Amino acid sequence: MKKLITIFSILIVLLGGILLNFSYAYEDTYTLELVTLDVTEGFDLYLLLPKDYILFAIQKDNLNIKYDGAKTLKDNNIPSIPVNKDDVQNDLYIENGVEYVQILLEPNKNGKYDFDILSDYGKMDMKYRIKNVNKDNIAYFDNFKVHNGICKIEYNYEKNTIKQRDTEFIPFLVKLLILVLIIIIVIGIIAYNKQRREIEQ
Repeated sequence: MKKLITIFSILIVLLGGILLNFSYAYEDTYTLELVTLDVTEGFDLYLLLPKDYILFAIQKDNLNIKYDGAKTLKDNNIPSIPVNKDDVQNDLYIENGVEYVQILLEPNKNGKYDFDILSDYGKMDMKYRIKNVNKDNIAYFDNFKVHNGICKIEYNYEKNTIKQRDTEFIPFLVKLLILVLIIIIVIGIIAYNKQRREIEQ
């Protein structure tokens, strides 16, 4: 029985170590990844970064920069907001008294629009702006989820809808609980068989 307790203790320590490593494997950023569907004409896609996010990035990078609208990104290098200065628009987008700096996004080689966001910012109050001669729409995604460092978003141009891309996954803690349950069952079976053999002898 002592051997079983020792084995069980070792497994608990190992599982604790796995959980601890998972906690520290926290990424500094996650990626907003937008895929477009049913596109029938050309358009420009802008990411709207709120003033609060820019101030947060400045503080995180320990920079002594005063916020000055779009010039904040055009005139300074902020490591946490790596942008092409030519893509930063001079005019701000303002909604409910909140200023947003507009950044023109270009699709990558896979046709997706990517942008890295600081994970510890804690809010998802940035927005997308879809604009051409026929449209000028703002897309909100404050309730979207991040999985494996990516927030996958689908924009249907024809329907003018934006939604979270379907992702089916089992959370890490659920997997861990299942593993612990299996270990407990196996140890219980071994202990039961051993006790039965001892009684039979």
